[in-house]
Amino acid sequence: MAEALVTGANGFVGSHICEALIDAGFSVRALVRKTSDLTNLKAIPVNLVYGDLVDLASLGDAVGGVDAIINNAGLTKSIRPEEFHKVNVLGTENMLRVALEHNRAIKRFVQMSSTAACGPSQSKSVITEDHPPAPLTHYGRSKLEAERTVLSYRDRLPVVILRPSAVYGPRDKEMLRFFKSVKLGVKPAFGCSQNYINFTFVRDLARSAVSAIRSEIKSGSVYFIAEKRPYSYSEAGDIIADILDVRAHTLYMPEAIIGLAGLVSQGVARMRRKPSIFTREKAIEIAQKYWLFDTSRAERDLNFAGTDFAIGAAETIAWYKERGWL
Repeated sequence: MAEALVTGANGFVGSHICEALIDAGFSVRALVRKTSDLTNLKAIPVNLVYGDLVDLASLGDAVGGVDAIINNAGLTKSIRPEEFHKVNVLGTENMLRVALEHNRAIKRFVQMSSTAACGPSQSKSVITEDHPPAPLTHYGRSKLEAERTVLSYRDRLPVVILRPSAVYGPRDKEMLRFFKSVKLGVKPAFGCSQNYINFTFVRDLARSAVSAIRSEIKSGSVYFIAEKRPYSYSEAGDIIADILDVRAHTLYMPEAIIGLAGLVSQGVARMRRKPSIFTREKAIEIAQKYWLFDTSRAERDLNFAGTDFAIGAAETIAWYKERGWL
C-alpha cells in the first residue's frame, strides 16, 4: 500500500486531506506537534508521527519510506510578522531538505499554498497561474516565498503547488462567522459595492491533493483550486439564507470601516497575546473587489471539478448543526 505523509494533518484542511488519501487507498502518516489538538483526527485511522517544521532534526524519521508528502502545515495568523517567514518559508525548506536527504525515491511533494500568494485579480476577468504575483499581506508574501523555495527544488524533487481560494466546509471555524452572521439576518458585503470571489469546498481541495500525487504532471506545476463560478458575498449569503430558511439583508461595510475593524482586532490580539486571523492586512484583502482565478489547468491536468457552493454550503451547514456550531 502506498503511504503519504501529511504535515499539519490535525487542522481543518489537513484532516480532510487525510480522509481523501485513505479513501483513495493510501496509508497516512500524520505529522503533528506534541502540543497539537488532535480532535479532527480522532475518527481517522492515521499513523501519528511527531515533529515540527521549524525543527529540522525532528523531521527525518517522518519522511523516510513514504511515497508522497503533502506539505499542508503553515501559519495563517501571528502577532509577529516574522513568524510567517519562519514557519511558512523556512519550515517548507526544512521539509524539502529532509525529503531530499532521507527519501530520494519520493514520487511527489505537494505544496499547499494559497491564492494569497498571488494576490487579487484587477477586474472580473479571471487570472491564470502565470499572472505576476502581487500578494498584499505578510502571510501572502510568505506563501509566495515558500512557493519559490519549492520551485527551486523542481529538478531534484517532483514538486507540485496547489493554490486554493477561500476554503470552506465541515470543521472550518473561520467561514463559520459568515454563516452565523447570515443566520442572524445579516449578509456582510465588503466595500461599497459587490465584491466577487471563487470559493473552494474543502473536500474538492483534498481530492485535488490526491490527484496531484497520482497524475502524470511535470515537476514545478502550479494550480489554482476553486469552484469555477464566481460569487458575490451577497449571492453567497442568499444561498446560505435559503438553506437556513431565514431572511437576511445585505449590510455594506465600506473599506474604511473594514480597515478600522481589522486594526482594532489586531490591537486586541496583541494585548491578549493571542493572534487573530482578522487584522489590518486581512481587512485589505477582504476589501479587494475581485479574487477570481482560472481553474482550467487543474480541470485539464488533475481532472478537477469544483462543487457548487449551494451543495457545499448545505453539507457544511448540516455538519455545523449536528455539532451545535450553528
